Amino acid sequence: MATLHNKVGAIIQDGIVEGQRFALSSDLWRYASTSTHCDLLITMAFSNDDVENKQSVMWLVQQMKEHEPNLRVEIRYHRLNSCYAIYLTADYKSLLKGAELCHIKKAIKSKFGGGMRDFSFEEAQFFAGVEGKNTFLSPMERTLIVKQMVDMMRAGKGGLTLKLPRRTISFTEGTAIVPRLQSTNVVQHVSALHNTEFLKHLQQKWVTSIEAQPIDQIKDYFGTEIAMYFAWLGHLTTALWFPSLLGIVMWFLGGFKYKNNPGDKQDLYQLISDICFVLFAFFNCIWSTIYLEWWKRVQAELAFKWGTYDATQDSYLQDPRPAFQGDYLAPNPVSGRMEPFYPAWKHIVVRYVITYPITFLCVVGMFVAMLAVFTVQDLADFYFSDSFFFHWICYLPMIVYALMIVISDKIYRRLALILNDWENYRTDDEYEDFLITKIVLFQFVTAFGSLFYIAFVLRDMKRLQETLATLLITRQVTQNIMETVVPFMIEKLKLSSLTYKMTRSMSDGSLRRHVENVRNKRQSSVEQEESPRTPREGLFTLGSPVSPEGQEVRQRKGLETEKEQPRTLSSIFREDFSLKTERLPLPEFKPSHDSNPELTQAELESVMSVYARPLDDFLEMFIQFGYVLLFSPAFPLAAVCALINNLIEIRVDAFKLCNTVQRPFGRRVKDIGAWQKAMELLGILGVMVNCVLIGQSGLVQRIWPELSWGGQILIIVVLEHVILAIKMIIDILVPDVPHWVRIETAKQEHFRREAFKRESRLLSHTQTPSSEQQNNQPEPSTPDAGPRFNRLDQLNRSKRRSITPMVRLSSFTRKPRKDSDDNCID
Repeated sequence: MATLHNKVGAIIQDGIVEGQRFALSSDLWRYASTSTHCDLLITMAFSNDDVENKQSVMWLVQQMKEHEPNLRVEIRYHRLNSCYAIYLTADYKSLLKGAELCHIKKAIKSKFGGGMRDFSFEEAQFFAGVEGKNTFLSPMERTLIVKQMVDMMRAGKGGLTLKLPRRTISFTEGTAIVPRLQSTNVVQHVSALHNTEFLKHLQQKWVTSIEAQPIDQIKDYFGTEIAMYFAWLGHLTTALWFPSLLGIVMWFLGGFKYKNNPGDKQDLYQLISDICFVLFAFFNCIWSTIYLEWWKRVQAELAFKWGTYDATQDSYLQDPRPAFQGDYLAPNPVSGRMEPFYPAWKHIVVRYVITYPITFLCVVGMFVAMLAVFTVQDLADFYFSDSFFFHWICYLPMIVYALMIVISDKIYRRLALILNDWENYRTDDEYEDFLITKIVLFQFVTAFGSLFYIAFVLRDMKRLQETLATLLITRQVTQNIMETVVPFMIEKLKLSSLTYKMTRSMSDGSLRRHVENVRNKRQSSVEQEESPRTPREGLFTLGSPVSPEGQEVRQRKGLETEKEQPRTLSSIFREDFSLKTERLPLPEFKPSHDSNPELTQAELESVMSVYARPLDDFLEMFIQFGYVLLFSPAFPLAAVCALINNLIEIRVDAFKLCNTVQRPFGRRVKDIGAWQKAMELLGILGVMVNCVLIGQSGLVQRIWPELSWGGQILIIVVLEHVILAIKMIIDILVPDVPHWVRIETAKQEHFRREAFKRESRLLSHTQTPSSEQQNNQPEPSTPDAGPRFNRLDQLNRSKRRSITPMVRLSSFTRKPRKDSDDNCID
């Protein structure tokens, strides 16, 4: 017994000691140092074979040197997850060329017409602020450009092969290299690093503040796609105030006492409840229409303000998405550049033979399973509702149904991604639109199927009210917890576990001394960063890719230099060349001095989960809007619950983006995409559902006690057509684009035309009558030469095309150019 007691005591003592080490080592990630700047971070996957790790990273860097020789590449070893990471940074000249490739819109100088236009490298001097290399492109734009460069690195003619000790990875002609390495688990993540200084400032104004959302700052940091989602979420939250206030009034006024049996007593209280039910259903139809039309105008204003108003392009003008796989390379019918080609008939075969039947079977199967659960629920209520010992059985069917929804959603989500990949869409917009369609169809059945069954088959309004309240409240609470608390705790526990494993070889005293040194070093660096910025507190900018303190120094130097003499693009390019650092030795082997490991912010972010797109966030709000619109006459407080949830949801989603996931790559969008169409279809369905609820309400039964089934259908159809007509009239009377936006876009187009006329007249005066004189015409040596010479130079180079990654394929040959056709800033 004494021996057992000693063993138990030793186990407890060892557990306490290891727990102390676990808590102590976790300070290493809490006080991680800020990483040096890079535009893109590629993290290689962990492998037990160190030779394979070195070969894979060396091979990938070699491909980068061949495809994008101007990229600055640094290799570092991440001790936290025992893998290599590639830090990529682009010089200003490459970024400007990439800005044209990514169709980034920038402001034109006022003397050339003003307004926003796609950036053109050959006309760089026409764009406002192009001389400021630290401010012209935001960090998000820099990251998007470098990611586009990396994604468009494709295997040339004959393909590529990566030979590793335990496997061989082949790349067919036209295959994107980095996405292929991701799919084969050689590359783990491609991510953008957070700007910790600006992120801290953004959290103070967004996560912990009750003021209006800083949408413009969100756009600058996370991109227009995520900013558009939060603008839409804030707009929906504002619109929910109207049904919430009306719902509270009607709830206390009518109480919504539902008459399910013909023999129930008819009293004044029941009459008021029936009237409130019908009025609330009418209000829902009109409110949803006004809300949707109002949002169209708001998003048009935001798109114009952000320069994405005319961002929609034909699919042939868009670059293929990195994961798009073609059978062979073929010229684009519009641009003529070589790119992967996939026959259209294969899309049709996969979509109609495989995808649609599987999706239909999944939706029908879920609906049948729901009916089976309700049947079992009725049987359980019939046999065990009055039993004292077995009454708990009545709750089992709904518990099983809730678990079935959660599990089926996860399984179907993976299936939808697999089916969408099989369909092999060429552009990101097509891929996302069809993915949204698949997911929304299935989620619609799981979220609303039971409510439709109760409302129109069972016709039990009391049960509909209880079910809607239960689904709405429980879904909102559980989703907020699963979105924020659980991922945050998992991430922090994972980081603590990794730092604990990393410091296992250190003694207790060495670990304490090292953690204390790291803590003191971090605190002193924070004090040094904050001290010079005290008088300028609140001044944050995203224009510079360097650290905040270096940013201010460079900006001051830049202003002083500009006062002395005007800077030209050529001088800026020469500065970039002179400042270019040599690549680190390749590979950077695992350091031998592991006794004092110190973590960086890049290592922490590389192990965080990925936030690909706001699809799940949109889906959550779409279902919530459906609950409020379709069935809230049965439960008027649904809008109140949704309003309270959204006030929390904004901060929950903001916290998630700032603390628990990697920094996402924000796409440039002009609206909410396919979700706009889905919301409009839901609005039409809401009119139909509310009209049916009105048709079978107690008020209609009071007015026409002997109304037949056919008469009830007639009332519903007439009412539905009247409301849809009102909805259409509102849609016609309220323009989707505000009048001032139309005027401003027209002004910009007018200014551009007038500027073009002036430039054309100048060109006509500069042209000489003989071709010899034209050939002897001096060309500008820099892109900052006057507009007259630039226009003339453009005419002489009319056949030159903008450079794209596909041009560098060995299967694509460019016609030889004369010396006179050379670009002066190439």
